[in-house]
Amino acid sequence: MSQVDAFTPGGFMAAKKTAGPQFASADARELWSETTETYAMAAHEKLILKGACSALDKIAALEDELEGADLMSKGSMGQDVANPLLGELRQTQAAFDRAMKQLALPDVDGEDAGASRSSSAREAAAARWGT
Repeated sequence: MSQVDAFTPGGFMAAKKTAGPQFASADARELWSETTETYAMAAHEKLILKGACSALDKIAALEDELEGADLMSKGSMGQDVANPLLGELRQTQAAFDRAMKQLALPDVDGEDAGASRSSSAREAAAARWGT
């Protein structure tokens, strides 16, 4: 009986409130907690948010791996090629961006998610979440 805690007066079982997913990076944990505390989210939205947070974990791991690493490596024919982790980092950052766009969360002050945002606001968000 997973996630079952007790019978309710109506005879139905009440589910235990479970903690959110566990994430490795502080950015992912913060994004999850701030978002789930601020917005009421449907199950499918939480899955999208979980994917975004997992992408943040992967971004942090890739950035750690790339720290101090050579940005160029040798290809199969001995030619200089970009470190493959750079491409993976770029793809993961794009996946994070897509997930956040798909969520289309409104600003806390109620601004519609579809409303255009200034470039400075986009830059601030990118700096905060490491994208």
